Amino acid sequence: MSETLIFYDPFFPFDGERPSSYFLYQLKKTSTVVNACCLKEAFDNNKVTCFINLHGSYFPKQAWKSIYTYFKSGNGFIHLGGIPFRIPCIIKNGEWQKEAEQTAYHQQLNIHEALSVRSENVKKLAYNQNIPIFKGKDTLFSIQDTYNFILHVTKTSSISAEMGSAGPMDAGIYPLVQGVTSNGRNVTAPSVLIENTNGSFAGGRWIFINQKIQKQFWTELGFELLEDLISYSNRKVTEFHLKTNYASYENGERPIVYLQSQSFIEGAIAWTTSFKIYKNNELLYSKFMRINVTELQRNHSFILPIDIEPGLYELTCITESEKGETRVLQQGFWGMDKRLLAEGEPLTCERDYFIKDGRPMPIVGMTYMTSDVARYYLFLPNPHMWDQDMAHMKRAGINYIRTGLWTGWRHMMFIDGHMDEGILRAIDAFILCAKKHELEVTFTFFTFTPEAWEGDNPYLDPRSIHAQKRFITSIVSRHIETTNINWDLINEPSLFDPKRPFAGPKSLHDSFDRKNYQAWLKNRHRSISKLRERWNVTEEDLPSFQAIDPPESSEINFSIRDMITGKRGMKWLDYTLYTMDMHNNWVRELTYSIKQLATNQLITVGQDEALGGLRPSPLFYSDSVNYTTNHTWWLLDDLIWDGIFSKTLTKPNLIQETGIMYVETPDNRAKRSEEELRNILERKYAYAFSTGGAGAVQWLWNTNYYMNNINESNIGAIRADGTEKPEVNVSYDFGEFINNIRDLFKKRKLEDIVVVYPYSNDFSNRRFSVQSTTKLTRTLAYEMNIPFRAISEYHLSELTTAIPKLIIVPSPHNFSTTALNQIVEIVKNNEVNLLFTGPININAYWKNTERMMATVGETTITNLVREEVFQLEGKQYFAAFGKDRIAESMKEVNTEKYTNDVNTYQMGKGRLFWCGLPMELNERSEPLAALYSYVIEQIGISPEFYWKEGDFPGIYGRKLSFETGNLFIFVSEFSRDVKVAITDQLTKQNYSFLLQSERIVMFSTDKNGQIISVYRPKEVAVSTGI
Repeated sequence: MSETLIFYDPFFPFDGERPSSYFLYQLKKTSTVVNACCLKEAFDNNKVTCFINLHGSYFPKQAWKSIYTYFKSGNGFIHLGGIPFRIPCIIKNGEWQKEAEQTAYHQQLNIHEALSVRSENVKKLAYNQNIPIFKGKDTLFSIQDTYNFILHVTKTSSISAEMGSAGPMDAGIYPLVQGVTSNGRNVTAPSVLIENTNGSFAGGRWIFINQKIQKQFWTELGFELLEDLISYSNRKVTEFHLKTNYASYENGERPIVYLQSQSFIEGAIAWTTSFKIYKNNELLYSKFMRINVTELQRNHSFILPIDIEPGLYELTCITESEKGETRVLQQGFWGMDKRLLAEGEPLTCERDYFIKDGRPMPIVGMTYMTSDVARYYLFLPNPHMWDQDMAHMKRAGINYIRTGLWTGWRHMMFIDGHMDEGILRAIDAFILCAKKHELEVTFTFFTFTPEAWEGDNPYLDPRSIHAQKRFITSIVSRHIETTNINWDLINEPSLFDPKRPFAGPKSLHDSFDRKNYQAWLKNRHRSISKLRERWNVTEEDLPSFQAIDPPESSEINFSIRDMITGKRGMKWLDYTLYTMDMHNNWVRELTYSIKQLATNQLITVGQDEALGGLRPSPLFYSDSVNYTTNHTWWLLDDLIWDGIFSKTLTKPNLIQETGIMYVETPDNRAKRSEEELRNILERKYAYAFSTGGAGAVQWLWNTNYYMNNINESNIGAIRADGTEKPEVNVSYDFGEFINNIRDLFKKRKLEDIVVVYPYSNDFSNRRFSVQSTTKLTRTLAYEMNIPFRAISEYHLSELTTAIPKLIIVPSPHNFSTTALNQIVEIVKNNEVNLLFTGPININAYWKNTERMMATVGETTITNLVREEVFQLEGKQYFAAFGKDRIAESMKEVNTEKYTNDVNTYQMGKGRLFWCGLPMELNERSEPLAALYSYVIEQIGISPEFYWKEGDFPGIYGRKLSFETGNLFIFVSEFSRDVKVAITDQLTKQNYSFLLQSERIVMFSTDKNGQIISVYRPKEVAVSTGI
């Protein structure tokens, strides 16, 4: 006999309006209603199968252990009010006292956090037609703010050795009631269902009504709903999965349809099932079945008597139990349509942007796998769901999807060379769905380190590389003529050790690494004697190339404090450069295999903010791919740096992954609201375009809560409950704006300034390059609003294809003599100016030289002091070098003058501006800005526009000039709304607008300065004239 326990206490804190006495009277007829003092003891009754909490966020703290024990029994729960189990209450002096809001209690129920969801755009409420338990009950609820559950239902990984592994799908969340906007978008879910299918709470059906209950609920209709919910939760979870044996079929094949079922209650329950198959909205076949659902999992199957033809087939199964429960299941499959896949032209690219069917295609993209099973999407494919989600994305203005493989490679190709046919057909179906909606697809093969199969080194062992080729080509060979696909070889690569990703060069100390490294060193240095000199070692330390082993970072003296144990670090530069080359070799080898099959499909590598992490950098691997990428995640203060220093001169750079990492307060509450998350994402998109990037791709469409990773459980444009977060508007708004002006993106005017990224320093054992280039970027781009582009110290040949007016080498200290000579030649021959800060005569291996004596005279390299001074046009500026800077870094001065002043030297047709202080490493922005302003003024570089109002710290502005017009981008990182007024330097046109705090303004103009389009035109007005 089942019993229902209802917690209600007239003297206990309550969310919303309390139930009427008549309603309570009705409840007591069929249920046990207990007060707060008795709740703990009430759970001693083992017959309780449904627990109803009427008090919203509030609960008696003394009863928690009993409540939690009840949940572990796998029984039902119904919650009405605010965030469940958020505010514990204790009795004090005879009264119930509220404690502070806490997350610890609901976190034990796998609800990590609950974020407030605003309802301001909701026009109506609608029940979920696939789980119609709220049908006819809409009037019980009003439009109110509600909550978004951040779930952490997965507490282990399915493949512990893989960092990207999914885990057990112990629960699912489904909206029961949704708030719908005037244009049909589902943006809130005031009621949700959590079904626990495994784990500690297996079998439990939990129903949450996450809004304050008002008086219209405490009626006969409300009582009827509660009775229905009690009955529903008492029946525990019944699991159904509708599947086909493949996700796509060749012409003439016949699918097998499976309905997988399992119940969590004893005994058999009779269900009727009705199957219908549609193609192009035409009913092709229907079938009726009666099945019994028990505790044992069963598959009910039949062969579909239809000869498959090209196109998408829709499969619907309506199931109804003898108890009156109804579920609607949907699935789909494709008839292979090679004609559809071959339509149109493949994506190509020019210097800055992608081209599709002869037109520029700036990317407004999205990472996507699926909305039901996350990274298991190829193992449990559902083309119907993909089709629905992609249609949604297309409506949102998205034109590009990034997908691929983050886990499970050995489950797809367990035996080398023998790929699972089901996986291949699922990939086919996914690409077909995207093609149907005119979405470009980038498919990622590997993640972090490639699968090694039985090899010793995933990048170097021929056994591993051959297996990887077979894996890749088994997919590519099916899409040789497909025009909406390109390939990403690996996501966020690290070399070489799979167990130590994101940590810079990490050797496996295998024979392949050792032999390749020795050969690489011999080719670079030619003689062992020269290598000993550069590494500062003796013959006894290094008798031959064959005696060299790859180093570990623990052996290197990165810090000034590492002298204690006698560590040495000169070899670190070489090993890091070597790993860059080995990565490029691996990329080229796999690329060659793809290009043998599909010559017109683009290939890239998806890298995160690795520029400061000693992992494959876009500026280094650009020669091996068709376009570069960056994933902008943590470095919110350096988003422009992220974009600029991953963009080469000759190829597009795509911000291929961007989103917002989850951050918490010290007491484990979410720190940011959903609106703040939207604003951050919007700024990231704006910076992606402002740095000359080809677009931006959000990670992720559907929140993935099937990983043992709380961060992932928070990230996604669509909440776990299936509703849209405010950040979806970034796709809608950018999609509309960018598509309207896509033809503008031709022949972008390049920046006049080039900054050299000092890789010799960055790869050395005394690294300043990240600090120097981020300081430069913050000063030059953010504070001074002066645009620039970047180039690698080791790839300077690009400079000759587009000569800049100014080259900056920011405080590198150790810098390649070959690179410096290349720059000097360009300066001498092309009327180019060079600004070099810090010591200029230290080579890549930290050896003092006289390489620039002929230009700057005799110099001395000496130590810095805490406060330095230099003179510029008769004015003194003060630079500060605090903390470890005076121990780590140096300055270089002329031995005759012995001052830090900025000096100018004629070098052929060009000039050298040299300041021997490492200015980008100083703490103050004012002297650095003064130095840059002086040099820019001497050269005659004009600003893109003049500020009349709004030139405040935290207000960024950029003008991108194209062949037929301009794009203006303004970003606020300022705490107040700001009136901005500017004058275009070329057209003399005036523009003014209000820039909201933390938001962006964008607008495009024609060549004459007339406005063509405005971003978010309903919210933003841009005025012209005075």
